[in-house]
Amino acid sequence: MKILFSNIILVSFFFISFQKSFCQSQNSNDLDNAYKQELLAENNALKSRIENFPAEAKTINAKIAQSIREKDYANALELSQELDNILPNNADVKNFKAKMYYKLNNLELAINSYDDAIQLNPKNKWFYINKAGILSEENRLEEALGVVNQLVIIEENWSIAYNLKASLLLYLKKQDEALLMFNKAINCKPESAQIYTNRGDLYSKMNDEKKAILDYKRALQIQPDYRPAKEKLNMISNEFN
Repeated sequence: MKILFSNIILVSFFFISFQKSFCQSQNSNDLDNAYKQELLAENNALKSRIENFPAEAKTINAKIAQSIREKDYANALELSQELDNILPNNADVKNFKAKMYYKLNNLELAINSYDDAIQLNPKNKWFYINKAGILSEENRLEEALGVVNQLVIIEENWSIAYNLKASLLLYLKKQDEALLMFNKAINCKPESAQIYTNRGDLYSKMNDEKKAILDYKRALQIQPDYRPAKEKLNMISNEFN
């Protein structure tokens, strides 16, 4: 059983990849505007942090970016170690090393590097998401849920954290708890068409078509071009009628 993470956003030496998903059966087209804005904000913040790197680190960073473009992840990891030697207490570097370990199928070292990143910067919410993704891929769902619980503590008003928690609970077959988390997500920010669609999917699974339709419609009020909500609304409306 795997939870599909989707979408890779590359910024210089660092990328956020969703190897496992915030909800069920998603692909890169399922990320809505709210998610994309959150990712963009983090990437812009990262760019600013990179600007403060010393010149030597920026040179290595440029080489790493080239290795990524060439899909030479082994060389990117080797270069990242050089970067780590220059910036031994930089959480973003640890996070990137985790990504490269993941690309090279060394998941335990990836998890360890995420732990290093979190220890250095426990306020960066994406580190928790990335670690939870790898744990989910390993079917260590209870551990992934524990990581997301840590995320909820530092981001208690972030809808995306509760959406992720709800998704993990679904895979643990805890529908009632998942519904409570979707409800919590909807009452937090940012407002997300994807989250309403996810809750609509759960209502549909629970044979509550009326509530599912209302959620799909609300998703489209937030983002009229959100394809998953459109498709599911059409499907369930046809079945319901």
